[in-house]
Amino acid sequence: MKGKTLDAVSSEVGRSWPTYTTAYRALPDGHLFDGESYSGTWIVCTQVEDPQAKKVEFGFLPPQVPCPPDGRVTNWPVVPNFVGKTGNEAKQAALQLGFPYVSGEPIVTEGYDDSSHLERTVCTQDPPVGQSMRLHYGTTLDLRVADSKGACAP
Repeated sequence: MKGKTLDAVSSEVGRSWPTYTTAYRALPDGHLFDGESYSGTWIVCTQVEDPQAKKVEFGFLPPQVPCPPDGRVTNWPVVPNFVGKTGNEAKQAALQLGFPYVSGEPIVTEGYDDSSHLERTVCTQDPPVGQSMRLHYGTTLDLRVADSKGACAP
């Protein structure tokens, strides 16, 4: 089932291994999960079957990370610099990189905000530039954007 998505594996596992115990492992951090806690778009990179114990374990990675031949990821993408881009540009890039959520708040809240703040320039970001995406897949990218006058300082 290598190369298939978590959603596809979840629907096929009962037919392929009806009497097997199934385990799912998130390869970014190595912990076992219930098969539902992660995005269904994650890809099977490893599959270990023990016919004697009637057990199969699948190892998954986010679709943005290529499956290494041995299932051990040693080279993770890093968080890029979004400062200076518009919030919308940052959001598009972040979603492709593996941040499922992007929040954007103005540096200065000026009362009523019409939610057009993602059109503004990004002033700061969290997580910071250069951190390993291994720590941040599935988390939120927090952006602070310029105020309505284009300023990044309150």
